[in-house]
Amino acid sequence: MNTRSLRRFGALAFIIAFATAAHAAPVIIANKGLEKEKLDVATVKAVFLGKKVAWDVGGRVILAVIKTGPVADEFLKANVEMSSSGFNNLWRRLAMTGGGTAPKSFESEEDLRKFVAATPGAVGFVDSANVDASVVVLTPGA
Repeated sequence: MNTRSLRRFGALAFIIAFATAAHAAPVIIANKGLEKEKLDVATVKAVFLGKKVAWDVGGRVILAVIKTGPVADEFLKANVEMSSSGFNNLWRRLAMTGGGTAPKSFESEEDLRKFVAATPGAVGFVDSANVDASVVVLTPGA
């Protein structure tokens, strides 16, 4: 390889590394009123599939989701074992048959975070880089 090719390769590797680092792992965020709520893996799945509709600490579960993107794809695959399209189809079906209220969906993680912070019982997911003190992070136990 010549020097020019090595520089291009190095620049490309840097861009790929930076883009990968810019996306951290998705985390579950909740309204501060839910900070004592205990979650396990099965409960997370039940909440996001509409099977758990009330919190143990009281109040109704209000879901907030990102419409599309890598954070939604990664979270849903890891925690709900569904693709984004499968998740959206499930909620469309549930809403049409009266089986549940579709999650509030947002274009941006910032808007989702603000909604969760302001809405008692609200829960959602964002990239960990977008968490601030206005919400609590719920970490599922075993």
